[in-house]
Amino acid sequence: MNTNKNHSLLFANENNIFHIVSIAKIISWLILIFYLISFAGDVSAIVQGQMTWPSDISQWPITIANLFFAPVIGLFYFLALQGVAQESNLGLDIYYQLQPEEDDE
Repeated sequence: MNTNKNHSLLFANENNIFHIVSIAKIISWLILIFYLISFAGDVSAIVQGQMTWPSDISQWPITIANLFFAPVIGLFYFLALQGVAQESNLGLDIYYQLQPEEDDE
């Protein structure tokens, strides 16, 4: 087994990984908040009577799907970016587990 380490093949160093993780987490929260504000605006339009419900019952599922589309998409992006952050941390942990410990003697 070749024990020579070629550090030029590494994706990034530890600080860059932590920076990517923190940016992914911040962006995921911002996206979720944006989509929830959009959903709150849609709900307030319904409550205030600015949006009329369709008279045909067969159109109700489409209207309800359109209402919940924004929070579902926001949740998807939120979970995807949180997953990227967690997988990056997990990858860093796996990388450190595979490295032999250096003893200071």
